[in-house]
Amino acid sequence: MIPAKIIGKTTGENWIGLIDATYSIILTLLVIELPAIILESIKEVNLERDPPITLVSIIAVIITGYFAIFTVIYDIWSYHKALLSDAIKLRLFALTTGWLLFFSSLIPPFYFLVNHYAAALLLHPEGSRKYLIYSRTCVLILILLLYLTLACLAKFEKRQRGQSVERKKELEILFGTALSKALITATLLLTIDGNYYLPPPFGVLVLALSTYFPINIVSLITRKKA
Repeated sequence: MIPAKIIGKTTGENWIGLIDATYSIILTLLVIELPAIILESIKEVNLERDPPITLVSIIAVIITGYFAIFTVIYDIWSYHKALLSDAIKLRLFALTTGWLLFFSSLIPPFYFLVNHYAAALLLHPEGSRKYLIYSRTCVLILILLLYLTLACLAKFEKRQRGQSVERKKELEILFGTALSKALITATLLLTIDGNYYLPPPFGVLVLALSTYFPINIVSLITRKKA
């Protein structure tokens, strides 16, 4: 791990270049996998001599899934960057940034499996359901861990001395929205029946759409109590 003396001489801004580069590579890996999965699907459709509408459905599932997972990773990137920009507790961020980047880097390979088995399920409904559920569950668990970690970092950073009023408000919003997305992810894991799968990737798509709205369950609960 990075020596404490070095960490003490840095600011949160010094880490932003690293996370920008890492998340950029993660997003690039996602798009690089698209042609391979689409070409594989075309080959399978030709071998099975399925109608063109089957291929269109598969490509729609793949592209929609790519949009969903791209949006979620971009959202996680935004949280990570916002937390680091004026961080006070740098040693904690140094430790957690490595884990956040590690968990994020696992999403592309698992999501490749989701796309692979989702396409296979449209061609062979009796075949790949179990493996699709496993890979989809792994993706959602990784996303849940990421949002929970970001929420904890925001809460911990807010408690540090020397924070401005504006920064405390920003951290409170980051905590509330990150925790809300973690709760949405946990709900998707617990409530979506493992015996069926809704293409396009339903769980990640719901989560992706939620990133476009400032959902803050913590703020709503606080207001009701007040």
